[in-house]
Amino acid sequence: MRPGEKLRWEAKPAPRCYTFRGLNLMRFSALLFGAAVLAGVVVRLGGELHDSVVLSRLVFLLPLIALLLGSVPPVLARVEWPGVFYLLTDQRLIVLRGFGRRRISELELHEVRDVQFFPLGRHLAHVRIRGQGSPRSLTLCCIEYPEHLIDLLERAD
Repeated sequence: MRPGEKLRWEAKPAPRCYTFRGLNLMRFSALLFGAAVLAGVVVRLGGELHDSVVLSRLVFLLPLIALLLGSVPPVLARVEWPGVFYLLTDQRLIVLRGFGRRRISELELHEVRDVQFFPLGRHLAHVRIRGQGSPRSLTLCCIEYPEHLIDLLERAD
């Protein structure tokens, strides 16, 4: 933090929500896995198609790709979770994330242009904050009691 900067709010994402925020990708990978296994059964039963090297490799790779799509992102998210922090000071909003190499994203409070709220439950939401000079936005995933953050951002204007 900068000299003289005061912390107004801090949070970590809810662990289960953060880990499984890619649930749609996991559902897609489950469908892809089922389709790939079914295709493998069809290729195995159809003897004349079994001679195709490309098709037999594809039938082997598709379930593997589906398993990786469904299992790797939640594992990476769970490993990253301990290093994810959201901070709001009297001057800026800071997002710390990453494992191994730490990534820091920040947005000055006077640049805040738009705050979007995506509810996930009664007291759980994603909050996306856009700045004036930047096309990028900061997304704070899986915030518990996000109304506190939104109140502080509204008072900062």
